[in-house]
Amino acid sequence: MFHQIVQCFRHSSTLDLFSFTTIKLAFVLRTVGRTDSRRVRGGCRLWMGAGLSVLLLISPLHAEIRPHGESVDHPIVQWHEWGPDAFERAQAEDKLIILDLTAVWCHACHVMDQTTYINPRIVQLLNTKFIPVRVDTDQRPDLDARYRAGGWPTTNVLLPTGEILFQANALNSEEMESMLLEVQSIYVTDKAVLLEEASQFWERVKEKVEADPSRENVLQPVMVKQSVEMMRVQFDPINGGFRDAPKFFEPEAIQMVLAHGFFEDDPGLLTIGLDTLKKQVGLHDPVWGGFYRYAEQADWSQPHFEKMLSIQALNLRNYVEAFQLTGDFQFQRIALAIIEYVSRFLTDPQTGLLYESQDADVRGTEGRLSMSGAEYYALNESKRLAIGIPYVDRRIFTGSNALMAWAYLHASVVLDNVEIGERALQILSRLFDQRFDVDKGLAHGGAGNEPNLSGLLSDHIFFGQALLEAYRVTGKSQFLQKSEILAEVSQRLLHDSANGGFFDHPQMPGTLGLLNFPTKPVKENFQAVLWYLDLFHLTEEPRYRFIAENTLKVMVMSRQPLPLALSGLAIDQWFRIPIHIAVVGNFDDAMTKILLVEGQRMFCPGKIVKRFDPDEGPPKWGDITFPYDERPVAFVCTDRMCSAPVFQAEDMKKSVADMMAVLRDPVQK
Repeated sequence: MFHQIVQCFRHSSTLDLFSFTTIKLAFVLRTVGRTDSRRVRGGCRLWMGAGLSVLLLISPLHAEIRPHGESVDHPIVQWHEWGPDAFERAQAEDKLIILDLTAVWCHACHVMDQTTYINPRIVQLLNTKFIPVRVDTDQRPDLDARYRAGGWPTTNVLLPTGEILFQANALNSEEMESMLLEVQSIYVTDKAVLLEEASQFWERVKEKVEADPSRENVLQPVMVKQSVEMMRVQFDPINGGFRDAPKFFEPEAIQMVLAHGFFEDDPGLLTIGLDTLKKQVGLHDPVWGGFYRYAEQADWSQPHFEKMLSIQALNLRNYVEAFQLTGDFQFQRIALAIIEYVSRFLTDPQTGLLYESQDADVRGTEGRLSMSGAEYYALNESKRLAIGIPYVDRRIFTGSNALMAWAYLHASVVLDNVEIGERALQILSRLFDQRFDVDKGLAHGGAGNEPNLSGLLSDHIFFGQALLEAYRVTGKSQFLQKSEILAEVSQRLLHDSANGGFFDHPQMPGTLGLLNFPTKPVKENFQAVLWYLDLFHLTEEPRYRFIAENTLKVMVMSRQPLPLALSGLAIDQWFRIPIHIAVVGNFDDAMTKILLVEGQRMFCPGKIVKRFDPDEGPPKWGDITFPYDERPVAFVCTDRMCSAPVFQAEDMKKSVADMMAVLRDPVQK
């Protein structure tokens, strides 16, 4: 058996390992099914994400991740935090590390705490023969990116230096005990070979990181068409969404098909997005609003009932854009219900900042299940309140707050809701003041006793994009300036100036395990491309376009699988010049305001709306000086031409449509 494991490790090249954002040692053991759970057999199994969605192996049972109190009759696992102490002890005592990746809202994590991790035999094994380490992935997305295999929980067995020996998701007591005994036996028997293979592994990683393939002519418009056609193939015409079961939200896919369908006048592509938004309401709570996390069945049934802030934010964006595009009030109603849910259950009444998640189930003492989500969410409001509400994780994380601030700002204009726009500005101002440090970047979480991170790429991107949306909505330059400051800090802390692209966290000495690997995650890098392209279009600073181009080329050439929709969206925006709408008139004039609001509310992804008050100087945008005859007026422009003057709001949509028709003309392309 050991021969199989080592050969699997030895023959897995770093080319294969680079095909996933999470790099892993490739000698991964696999547990046999429950019918033969007394043995663990060798096999090479990397958990891979494919296409538009990721396979999640989740137990249907529920339990609380917060452990019982220890007593003579109920010993508990002595979990360590991820850090030098745990690694130093593992190396000093020559023990393997058990790394449990968990989350507050995770069902299968709950069940393992209430079953596997209270089994006295498991507790004794973990406390005496291993170094058990527990990590909350909401708090440590950097570790999540490197050590999670598919879903939550991920049970990792690590060498004392942090390389992965084994991975699984939820394990029952019998499977866990069998696995622990076998991996310990393998380590004791063949330690020298494993450590040598680990050493060679890092040499291969170094060679691949230093490789710099040519990037000439790697960006082609045909890539966008290829992405779109693949999305058509993966679309489920019966149930909406992409692929079969389980069904996950694909917000970037919706964003892509709506934008590309609009620009290319493709009704079939628009139908894909709009039908999916209509069908996925099976995951929407009809009583309190808000969306559950995902569905086990292809028709969006059998939900997993936890509610995540990030899911609410991304869905709010999609439904507001659908209402923008169609004027269909069913999309508006869903958007308003999301806002109501977040306001009621996920908002700190003192600060206005937003909580991270809400559990699916109602729990009693020591986290014992009182009622499952399936039973609870089938009740009306009065019956729910009589029982109590599922636990809310009141931690406040920067990236998810920024995502919702962006969605709030966009919704505030489209839905004519000033209040949520003000909430968004309050969130951004408070977090920037409290969590931004010019040397360290943005802090991921708040102050307190828990470990904190600063300078995470995802936090910077989402916050930077939200600041740009605040600038678009308010016209106040302070938000653009803050986004530029954050972009400069991101370059200094995270940008690979030699080879292009952004690392997911700052490189620093003394990092542990796979944190030594400088990861450039594709999803976050494509989002960075969109951020820097927006900065370029809003400031006309060539350096932003240069960074976006280099990053895009690096990701297209990456050995990692590309996120289909997001890569297509980024490449499309690279080649597409945004529509510019100039509104000229005295800012106090009612018609000026009407034209400005109409320009902002109109669906035209990436458009830039800019106001000019002739009392403050000539209405000049780039090389163009707009004519003004004392009447408020708007002009729809590209980089090459402008429309005739638009004096009435109802004429602006037609002017944009006419401009789009010209741009679709093959001669213009």
